[in-house]
Parts: sequence; C-alpha cells; structure tokens
Amino acid sequence: MKKFEGMLLACDMDGTLLSSDLTISRANQQALRYFTEEGGRFMLSTGRAPRAIRFYLDQLPFNTPYSLLNGSLIMSEQHQVLRCAGMPEKTKELIDAVLSKFPQFGCEIFQGDQILIRQMSDVTAHHIEVLQLDYTPVTQQQLGSTAQWCKINFTGPQESMDALHTFLAPYSDRFCISSSMPTFCEITAHGVHKGSAMLAIAADCGIDKTNIYAVGDSHNDEMMLRAAQIGFVPKNAENAIRSIADVVVSDNDHNAVADAVKYIEAHLC
Repeated sequence: MKKFEGMLLACDMDGTLLSSDLTISRANQQALRYFTEEGGRFMLSTGRAPRAIRFYLDQLPFNTPYSLLNGSLIMSEQHQVLRCAGMPEKTKELIDAVLSKFPQFGCEIFQGDQILIRQMSDVTAHHIEVLQLDYTPVTQQQLGSTAQWCKINFTGPQESMDALHTFLAPYSDRFCISSSMPTFCEITAHGVHKGSAMLAIAADCGIDKTNIYAVGDSHNDEMMLRAAQIGFVPKNAENAIRSIADVVVSDNDHNAVADAVKYIEAHLC
C-alpha cells in the first residue's frame, strides 16, 4: 500500500497554493506530485472560473475531480464539466435589489465557462484585466435562465462591504454568501460551497471522511476547512480563518501546501 493511499487533499489556490506573484512554487509542485505518486488524491478547490486556471493545468497532478467557483462547478480530471449547481430564478431579483441599493458595485455572473457582466466596477475591471478573462456585458432584461449559473460576485470598495453583507443577511437562508477577497462578495445557491463539493467528491472516490484534509486561507474556505479531518491554514490567512485552523503552516510565499504534505506524512502515515 502506498503512503498516502485513501487520502484526499483539497487545496485552495489564491493565498494558499499560489505565491503572491500568482505562481506555484517548485516546492509546492514537487510536494503535490509526491503526494499523488504515493497514492494520494489531489483536489483543487478554488473560487476561480475555468478560464482563470488554464495557465496552471499542466503544473498540477490532477488525479481526481475538482471544484471551481466556490464548489458550484465540478470538473473531471480531464477538465470536463461534471456538475453545475445552478442558482434559483430569484437570483435575478437579488441582483436588481443589490445594484439598486449599491449602484457603485459591479456584478459578475459565472455561467460555466462564460462570464457575464451585469454591471462594471473598478474592481471588476481590474479582476478581468489581471486574469485576462473574456466577458459579455448584459442588461437585467438579458439575464435569461439561472439554471446554469454557478456563482455571482458583487465587487466594490472594501469600506462598503460591511454594509452590503448587512443588506444581504436576510437572504442567508436562500443563498451561500462568502468572499475570497476584501472587495468581493461571492454568492452561490444555498448549501453550495467548497465544503459540500469536497465531501461529494470524496464520497464519489470512496474516500472516508476521516482521511480528508484541506488547506485554505479565506472566508470562502471556511466550510471546507471545518468539514475536513484536518484543516491547514497558511500564516497569511485572515485572522478569523486562522482561528479555526487545526494546523497553521507557513505562508503562501513559503510553500504552505508543501508544509501541509510534510505534516500529513510525519503525523498521519
């Protein structure tokens, strides 16, 4: 039996697997290759869209399905769509309500591999530019069916985010509300998040819950970290996320994921 056989490691990207310059360190790549060569299952778990991970596909040892867009889109090891969670039709009413109350905010809609921009903000413009993403501008009347929507993202100034979250509080029984950056407010269908995707993929792969490990740094990683047997959190994580860590590893600029693999090997094999 190989060293990591029967184990699943779910791994966030930004602020975790990726260094601050948005590259994957050689140490992290080598650690993940070692983990998978020794029988472990590596699962990417990110808020990014399919187009936003394309630069990294040949750098990672995909050997299990993985999740994008905060758990709402499940992809195969061959990078084909397996499941899209969809969003309720009332999501369109939510968009209209938020943009009426907060006209300075942008709104990004992720529909599988397609990105719709309901309203542009400076934050959205920067997001699109940095990740080199194509998009289609749409009006409220052009939104169409929400059945294939995966996630929406309201973008705006950090100082306005508390007010937005207060406004959205009454919707928490209908949507999952999280964030991966201080200027993002990311919304998926109720019960759809990184944790639910991780557990579903583990079950499909026959991985016992006691052998699920996760590493992440942001609010949108919280449910995944709580659902894992051990939640690894890099030192650069938000304070609220560090407080729920089972193990704090080195920061994302010093091979956080490699540290997690070393811990698993030293303490759990």
